[in-house]
Amino acid sequence: MKEKIKIAFAHSNINHNTEGLMEGISNYMHTKGDWQLIVWPDSSQKSLLHLKKRGCKGAFVSIQTTAKAKELLPVGIPMIAVSTLQDTASIPFISANPEEIAQMASEYFLKRKFKNFAFFGLTQAKWSRERMDHFFNYLAKTGYNADIFKEKQIPVTNDSIPFAKLWVNTAFDTGQEELTKWLRRLPKPTAILASCDIFACHLINVAKEAGLNVPDEIAILGVNNDQAICNTCDPPLSSIAFNFKRVGYDAAKLLDKLIAGRETMQGQRIDIQPTHIENRGSTDVFAIDDVDIVQALKYIRQNSNKSLQVNEIANQVYTSKRSLQLKFHKAVGRSIHEEIIRAHFENAKTMLIETDLPIDEIAGRSGFLYTSNMRRAFKQFAGMLPQKYRRMYRTQ
Repeated sequence: MKEKIKIAFAHSNINHNTEGLMEGISNYMHTKGDWQLIVWPDSSQKSLLHLKKRGCKGAFVSIQTTAKAKELLPVGIPMIAVSTLQDTASIPFISANPEEIAQMASEYFLKRKFKNFAFFGLTQAKWSRERMDHFFNYLAKTGYNADIFKEKQIPVTNDSIPFAKLWVNTAFDTGQEELTKWLRRLPKPTAILASCDIFACHLINVAKEAGLNVPDEIAILGVNNDQAICNTCDPPLSSIAFNFKRVGYDAAKLLDKLIAGRETMQGQRIDIQPTHIENRGSTDVFAIDDVDIVQALKYIRQNSNKSLQVNEIANQVYTSKRSLQLKFHKAVGRSIHEEIIRAHFENAKTMLIETDLPIDEIAGRSGFLYTSNMRRAFKQFAGMLPQKYRRMYRTQ
C-alpha cells in the first residue's frame, strides 16, 4: 500500500472560516488519494518542527505577524499562511480579495441610495486596512467620501494573540467612548462597512447603547457571513459571503505544487472570492424619502422568490401603476420590472453556489417563470450562463 503524504493543519481556532477551508482541502485530498491531514491545535515553531519530524511534508499554518513568519521559515517545509494580520515574508497566504469586497459593499449601499458612508475595522490588520483603502477609493471614484474610524495604535511585535489585543484596545475604556462619539457624529443615515462580522456585531451593540437606530440611522454590513454571529445580532447582521471551500481547494493545489518542487514559496496570495451579500435586518433600509418607493422595494425583496407583476406591487402600496413606475424610475434609476429581475437573479446566484439543485429547479425557486428567463438574466448581469457561473464559484 502506497504511503500517505502527511499534511499538517496547524491552527488553534477552528471557526467558520477554517471549517470552509478544511472542507476545500478535504475535497482536494479526495482527488489526490495519497494525502493524510493532521490537525494540530498549535502553530509554534516547536510544533512545526515536531510535525516535520513526524513526516509532514507541508502545512497550513496560522501566521498572524511577519515576526512569526520569519520564525517558521527555517523549519524548512512548504507552508500556506492562514489568519494573517501582517506580511508573511515569502510564505504564500490566504486572504479575501479586498477590491472585490469594496466594490460589492459600495454597489450594495449605492443601490440603496445612501450618500453617507463609513468604515470600521482594525487599521493595524493588513486585511482590514486593505478593505478600508479599497472601499474609500471605490467610493471616491463615484464622487463620495467615507469616514474612517481611527483606533488607537499599539505595537504588535509578536504572534501572541495580536488580534485579541487589538480588539480589546478598540472595544474597552476610551476606545469604546471614542467609538460612541464617532457614531453620534456621523451624518444620518450612514452606511457602514465593518471589516468583519465580529466588529459589525459589536458596532450594532454600541450604536444601540448610543441611542441610534439600526438600520434607519446606521446601516451596518459585515464580512464573512458567519451565521452564528450574524443571527445573534439584533437586528440580524447583513454580511458578505465567501467561497471558503474553493480557496481551500486552491490552497491545497498550490501546496501540492510546492511539495513537488513545481513552484517555490514567493509570498503568493490565494484570494478568497466574495460570492454575494446575505441580506438581513442590519441593512433592511433604503435611503429614499419616498415611502411608496421604499415599500415597493421591500415588497420586491421579501417576495423575490415568486413571479411578481408591476400591478401587484402598485396595489401593495395603494398607488396607480403609472404613478409608481414614474416615481420608481426617478428614485432608483431603473424600472420596477428590472428591479424584479435583479432580485430573482440574486436568489439564483446564491442557490447556484450553495446548493446542488438542477438549473431548472433553481429557476423556479428563485422567481423566474422559465429557465430561459434566468439564462437571459445571467447573460445580462453576469455576462455568462448559469452553468458557467456555478463552475466559476464552486469548489472544484
